[in-house]
Amino acid sequence: MTLEHLEVLKLSLRMLMVALIVRMLGAIALGDGAPFGPDGTGAEAAVALGGHPYPLHIMMLSLFGGDARGLSILCGSLNCVLIGLWGHRVGLGMRGGWLAVVAPLSVLPGVLSAGDAPAMTVALLGILLSTLGGWWAALGGVLAGLCVAAKPVVLPVFVLLLARPVSLVGASVMLLALRQFVAPLWNPMPQGGLLGTWWISSGGHPPAEVLSWAREGLVRLLEVPAWAQIWWVFFGALAAMRLKPRFLIWAGIGGVLAVWFTAALFGGRLEARYLSAALIASLPFVGFGLRRPWLLVPACAVMLWSTTALVTQLSASRARLDSYALVPDVPVLDWPAVEADAIFRACSTEDATRLRRLAQQLAEVAPAGSTIVTEPRHDGREGELFWPLRVLRPDLKMHASATAESGSQEH
Repeated sequence: MTLEHLEVLKLSLRMLMVALIVRMLGAIALGDGAPFGPDGTGAEAAVALGGHPYPLHIMMLSLFGGDARGLSILCGSLNCVLIGLWGHRVGLGMRGGWLAVVAPLSVLPGVLSAGDAPAMTVALLGILLSTLGGWWAALGGVLAGLCVAAKPVVLPVFVLLLARPVSLVGASVMLLALRQFVAPLWNPMPQGGLLGTWWISSGGHPPAEVLSWAREGLVRLLEVPAWAQIWWVFFGALAAMRLKPRFLIWAGIGGVLAVWFTAALFGGRLEARYLSAALIASLPFVGFGLRRPWLLVPACAVMLWSTTALVTQLSASRARLDSYALVPDVPVLDWPAVEADAIFRACSTEDATRLRRLAQQLAEVAPAGSTIVTEPRHDGREGELFWPLRVLRPDLKMHASATAESGSQEH
């Protein structure tokens, strides 16, 4: 091992430790209770029950003992190192990794019980492997393409494969083999929700008027809340323009195109976390543009400030809406304002922890073969009761009914 390799290893370990600390503190602030993430409860239940739409996430989760949040913390921290190493490999330096340690859209996936961070790890491992060139580039593309079996939301990070164009061949082959996981893009089913179509802003199908569709995407980008700090993507593209290899320039510009395309796809259903992959892909270029410490340190401080606002406001929202969760009383940073209640409802439901405790109680006392009925909740969130109950008591029948009486709806 050369002296340079040793220094890179030391820097990577330091980066990993700091990233772990940031994400563990964020997880502590959000508290303990029902899994907190877009599909945390369903994913953890799928370890025992199977049948999840993204099997690679469940495979990774089962190897990690079924702890979705713990897996996200580890993968989210590793992703910072991987993005830093990619920057080092292509000559941009590792500063993008330090930005990823504190960027709000990088920290958020790392504290949620979701598949975003694990899928990003698979993608970035392949992207880093592709920098070895030759057949390794194609093999890296194949590995990166495998990420769609964990969560396709990370696809925008594929713009980094442009640094080694041969890797796009491997990625294309894998995406073709796993085309069922990206079917909402090429074979949309408008009545299937987000699992059926990603063309939300154009009524479930590809747009008839591409220019107006693109213009709508730009408008949606301008509406992204300030805490997400999506403007760094545009700074990264400007920094990339100073690079000589044209493929690196296209990779830097690709971050802008990725956020624009994502915003145009989802329109009014756009959530800031959907832009996480594109932002992470831009961070090596942002770090290149902030080569001097007197620029990098303030940028990290600005990102950390927004991350603190995000986590503390979300913590306060969870404490109020999920009162059975054990949420610590942390000081709340009020600015920039975060749409904390909306993020909470995308990741959980009111009294989710109470529903989980109720599932445990019902598993102990419900007669064999009995039927459990509850009122339906937004986005199928009655699963906070049903999924753990199915694991504990597979003999029970359960369904959601709008006619369930309030006095007996959950027993």
